[in-house]
Amino acid sequence: MAPSAAPSWIACPAPVAGPDAGLAARTISPANGWPAHRAPGAGGRWRLFLSGDGEAARAAAAEAVSGQTGTLTPALAMEDLPLGLHHLDPLPDHADAVLLADLHRAFPCRAALRRRGALEETPPLPAIATPAYVLARLAQLGCGARTLVASAREGEIVRRAGELLAGRGAACQFEVAREPAPPASPAPVAGPGERELARAASAAEFRTIALQAPAGPVRAQAATAATEAEPEDPIGHLLAGCAANERKQPAEAAAAFRRALERDDALAAAHFELGKTMIVLDDLEAALESFRRTTETLPEFAPGWANAGAALGELERPEEALGKLERAADLDPLSHSLASNLGVTLRDLGRLAEAERAFRWALELAPDFVFGHYNLANAVYLQGRHREAVGLFETAQALDPSGSDRQRLLLAAARLAAGDVEAALRDYRTVFDSLEGQMRLDMRTVAQWDLRRLAERTGIGPDLRRAVELVRSVRA
Repeated sequence: MAPSAAPSWIACPAPVAGPDAGLAARTISPANGWPAHRAPGAGGRWRLFLSGDGEAARAAAAEAVSGQTGTLTPALAMEDLPLGLHHLDPLPDHADAVLLADLHRAFPCRAALRRRGALEETPPLPAIATPAYVLARLAQLGCGARTLVASAREGEIVRRAGELLAGRGAACQFEVAREPAPPASPAPVAGPGERELARAASAAEFRTIALQAPAGPVRAQAATAATEAEPEDPIGHLLAGCAANERKQPAEAAAAFRRALERDDALAAAHFELGKTMIVLDDLEAALESFRRTTETLPEFAPGWANAGAALGELERPEEALGKLERAADLDPLSHSLASNLGVTLRDLGRLAEAERAFRWALELAPDFVFGHYNLANAVYLQGRHREAVGLFETAQALDPSGSDRQRLLLAAARLAAGDVEAALRDYRTVFDSLEGQMRLDMRTVAQWDLRRLAERTGIGPDLRRAVELVRSVRA
């Protein structure tokens, strides 16, 4: 009999009730997941079963749907899941449950690879093979009252997928079960190479190789062969564009993504990859339009909203950027980088207390995130809590082995504002003594800007004058 996973569920608790319900509904936290004010009226019930070897998880997933009528297993190869989901026809109304086994095979971008005796990881592939994209596509299967049950062998990338699911449990009733099984050591898995490429005879086989092969000639040749074998298939052109980006040929990549979209304008991955490519080509307006189309075609895909927000930030439209970043954080509340970017935008809008909360949330998610510590220190400094900011800057520096001249100048300004004048002057001297030429002059300009902003907030006293004179005396 397959083991039951019920006692080991990791589920999102019920939303807070009572007088604190309003605040809890607006707060992104592990206990709340997707904020309640964003929750759909009714969501499907998802279950993801994980185990070290995948076998116990597969058995538990099968048991979970054994008593249900109308169970459907989509006919698609798991290795091609990111591609297959895009082409999958809408599920029939009678499908009360959807069963997907071996979900870990949907993420070939992190397969272990044995090369010359060393165990490596294949480089990341485009968004079509990331947990965020796959789960956004799966959300379309789990809509309404339908139950979606999946199983997987637990690993780094699948764990990330599970975290995304569990983090959104308050709204979508996602649950993650871990079967009691010892963790499995990652088995070396060789990605397809020249031998597999020589044997391939169909567009589907070429696409699979282009999706799973390590970055390099094999992947590029497979993508080209896929487009030649089936010129009207958009996925081949998408993969060809990704291969061109790996070769640092963004103009060629953009043309390939546009060919993919000419054949299927609903291919969210092509819109998304085109947007990233247009940023490289320094066309932010075109990038923004691509990200807008990404969010239209795949609204559950958090990186689409996040990149739209980043593009708006670069275009100096922070109010618009904030809305996009908030939506991204709602969709992926466990991303420390999203929380940090949200904090930066709030800081730029002068909403410092909210920015501080966002930075603290980023550090809860990733305590060793160096620039999260720097950003938090800066937000506290700008609120006038100078001595607290000094301690936070020192913590950040202790975590930053490479050092940051810009952040060291901010620490000096914070010491000065806190009354530690001699320590501040010593910091300024240390920074400028470590630099020379144009870099020293550039940092002098930055330090002067910091001191002007500080003078606007605190006035010009004798201590600040000493720092101004020291900085002004710096020469190349």
